[in-house]
Amino acid sequence: MNFGLSVVNDGSYVQIDSEQPRLCALYSGTYQASGSSSVSVSFPSAITTPEPPCVFIQNSSARPNELYTSMTISGGPGAWTGFSITSLNIDFRPTGKWFAAVFASITKADYGLRMWGANGMLIFDSGAAPVIFTRANNSWSYQGQVVLNATAQAYYWANGSVAPLQSDEYFMINPFSRGILQNHTNWLTSAVRFNYSENRLQVFGVSALSPWTNIGAPGAVFARLPGT
Repeated sequence: MNFGLSVVNDGSYVQIDSEQPRLCALYSGTYQASGSSSVSVSFPSAITTPEPPCVFIQNSSARPNELYTSMTISGGPGAWTGFSITSLNIDFRPTGKWFAAVFASITKADYGLRMWGANGMLIFDSGAAPVIFTRANNSWSYQGQVVLNATAQAYYWANGSVAPLQSDEYFMINPFSRGILQNHTNWLTSAVRFNYSENRLQVFGVSALSPWTNIGAPGAVFARLPGT
């Protein structure tokens, strides 16, 4: 930038830039399905960004075998109101923690620093929680076939990033909220989970037909939200 404010930490990473908003967590909480394989979460207030929020989740280690097959964000541009998570099996009950983040900010602090962009949008508030990225990986290895239950089978892939999930660490579910391509039809139902025994993300393609072994390069993005 030629003019403005830029704050750089001792690792040479830009922490604050008056021209570029950082990714901030606006809302966070827990989700708990009851009597259904789906659960819906409503934001305390609508998120007003044109683009949908990034939804990060931490599927509960108490229910490690549950697979999440979709995530749908409700509302629309300028008024995102919440999201829904659906699990793969009708006997699953999605349980865990979440936060929603956008490249913008909201007024939170009574004291501190606040900045607006040239368009009048708030781009920094010292009271808004920054998202701390921990790792990202788009490398996947094909693992083969697995029987999910008496009526379903799947093929699955494991992400290249292998590390325990910290207590306040989450993965972004947006890249896994739809199906994946296969070579017999246009797409097949997919499901994702963090596997606590292997310490990595797994993606499942639910099909009786063998899929492409290369599912492309969906991003496995992990981030911490301290205090959650």
